[in-house]
Amino acid sequence: IYLSIIFNNKSVLGFAGGSIRHKDLFRNYGMQEKRIFLMPMLVDNSKFFQDKKKFPDLFTFLYVGRIVEHKNVEALIQQFNKNFNNKTAVLKIVGSGEQESYLRDRYASGKVMFLGSLFSDDLIFEFHNASCFVLPSTFEPWGLVVNEALSSALPVISLEGVGANCDLIKGKDTGMVAVDMLDFSEKMLQLYNDFDLLTQFSDHASDLMRRSWNYDLYDQSLHCVIKKIQEWD
Repeated sequence: IYLSIIFNNKSVLGFAGGSIRHKDLFRNYGMQEKRIFLMPMLVDNSKFFQDKKKFPDLFTFLYVGRIVEHKNVEALIQQFNKNFNNKTAVLKIVGSGEQESYLRDRYASGKVMFLGSLFSDDLIFEFHNASCFVLPSTFEPWGLVVNEALSSALPVISLEGVGANCDLIKGKDTGMVAVDMLDFSEKMLQLYNDFDLLTQFSDHASDLMRRSWNYDLYDQSLHCVIKKIQEWD
């Protein structure tokens, strides 16, 4: 009720981080289409760009984020152990949170590596030296780590609850969106076994971030808002 009152106010504008799912939030509470504007969720892509992506010899799945229940990290580890126990692949987990100690004690091994919280160059190093980024969150309003991964030319596998999917993965050939964790693990196997598809997604990922989902888009979106407001005055 509260949001409906606010969003129906003609003096209130909606700034959506994505062009589809985020805009739907405002629409669902009654905001008029003309007052909803895209203000894209961004990171500094240039920090993550590589001149030429070089995949590691050891296939490396990378997770970056908080280690809490809705991030679904335990399910990710279980699917990895089930399908990659006898394959030349590792899973690196970057981050901390309330489930970290429990998951470390139960699952840490030579193939499942907990790296703790990393920042700046240490974090970028892991992005640059991975093969595929995995985000199994059951719910993610956006997920800026997807931006970081794509900027690093990493294909992304995400669960369908991730908000960034609509703008950065679906229909973009930058990765794959899974409907559940069984589907998620099948997509992990698919990219592990298909280097051509992996490199295709990688090329499209960095291209999308260089050419489209960047500060130029933010600048264009901001000027669009200003122009519309000036017209209303």
